[in-house]
Amino acid sequence: MTVRCEIPMFCIKIANIPIGIENRYPYVRHLCADYETDGEEPVFTVSVTEEEILKEQNGEKMFSKGYCEGLCIYRKICLALIKYDAFLMHSAAISMDDDAYAFTAQSGVGKTTHIRLWKEQFGDRVQIINGDKPIYRFIEGQLYVCGTPWCGKECLGSNIMRPVRSICFLKQGPENHIRSLNISEVSRRIFSQVLLPKDQENFDCFWMLLERMIMSEKFFELECNRQPEAAILAYQTMRRREIC
Repeated sequence: MTVRCEIPMFCIKIANIPIGIENRYPYVRHLCADYETDGEEPVFTVSVTEEEILKEQNGEKMFSKGYCEGLCIYRKICLALIKYDAFLMHSAAISMDDDAYAFTAQSGVGKTTHIRLWKEQFGDRVQIINGDKPIYRFIEGQLYVCGTPWCGKECLGSNIMRPVRSICFLKQGPENHIRSLNISEVSRRIFSQVLLPKDQENFDCFWMLLERMIMSEKFFELECNRQPEAAILAYQTMRRREIC
């Protein structure tokens, strides 16, 4: 007789959505400790197989199976969230005076450095929502950015959600300059920063969410150095949502 080993399950809450997780390794539950919730029925549950974990690991023993399980689980969570008007966009997001400011860029450009400049300049008025992989969700017509346990190698983040004020693409440069982006410019830049579904039904839902964000939110491009003035210029412009 074959005895089936039960996989433990716990529940977390991201973007105000209860989510069940069946985990094989303790890493994931430890990672999600600040997001655990009791007494709520998950709207969906995710799990991954040992084969999926090994595929994610890809022979790289420097990455533990628990860490790779976490990556697989989060990918599945993000794809499942699309049906709930929510999606992943690689970015760093901060809260200032209860509004969210988000910054997206290719790896290595300096998202973490830039949000730290805001923290240095504005102190306790700034709270980091997520340093790398926040969830964005439309709730009653308003786009929110939401903290998640998956927040980059620096582990910068908080279990909070705030309404989006503005979104900014970052570029490195010797001087600080900011400009508004039109819809066409945003469309050309955004696809490299989001997780695209492979199945047609999910892709169609995701496309509508992305189009809704592009049409409703204000986007900027900030060419910046790593000096404090970059954060000051960004805030002064993004809070007004327009360049005067």
